[in-house]
Amino acid sequence: MVEIVSDDYHDFVIRDGRLIGEFDQMYKKSRQVPWHQDEQETWLDIRLTIDLLQEYGPFDAICDFGSGLGYFLDIVSRKIGKKECILTGYDISETCCEKARSIFPHIVFHQLDLMDNVKIHPEITDDGKKNRLFMIRGTLWYVFPSISNVVQTIAQNTVMDDYLLISQNFPPLNSDFVGKGTIPDPESLINYFQPYFMPIRTIYLEDKVSKCNDNWFIGFFRRR
Repeated sequence: MVEIVSDDYHDFVIRDGRLIGEFDQMYKKSRQVPWHQDEQETWLDIRLTIDLLQEYGPFDAICDFGSGLGYFLDIVSRKIGKKECILTGYDISETCCEKARSIFPHIVFHQLDLMDNVKIHPEITDDGKKNRLFMIRGTLWYVFPSISNVVQTIAQNTVMDDYLLISQNFPPLNSDFVGKGTIPDPESLINYFQPYFMPIRTIYLEDKVSKCNDNWFIGFFRRR
């Protein structure tokens, strides 16, 4: 690990055209809430996601891979979770998990590296619930070097008929960006997950004006 002297969360993520991925340092040092997680409830992609999920809820259990501070998981649970919904968030940073527990004490958070092919905790895998939603939002750019392991980790922790939400932002597809060789477009994401998960509905929300990562793929899948 290289110690980074900065309080800008961007410097811990992707810098100078390469993936840095020092997320524990980021959550310790950032002066802002990374990715403005605490401001996202009214964002268009979030509202579209909630509208898409409404038809398939309410959910008995919701699990968020790459949950960050838990704001997205909390939004989804309030909108589409049952009253006694089991909520679990996983993030690579233990510092992040500690902060998330203090913000959302009703959610269980665990440290997890999605790039390791591991089984997750039994409150999700053995909870006996029938209508379960697994989610991963805005995380795949930070694990793309091991995308196959990530897909397998998610697949082995789900069972037939579990639902999976993949929500991933993209830069303009005709630009150069970190990870493009692995995930060049939304269709490539579908192809990675399709052996295990059947696509049900997909949306690609493209901002024709922005040059930033403001284009959102929202995909809803069912475990085969």
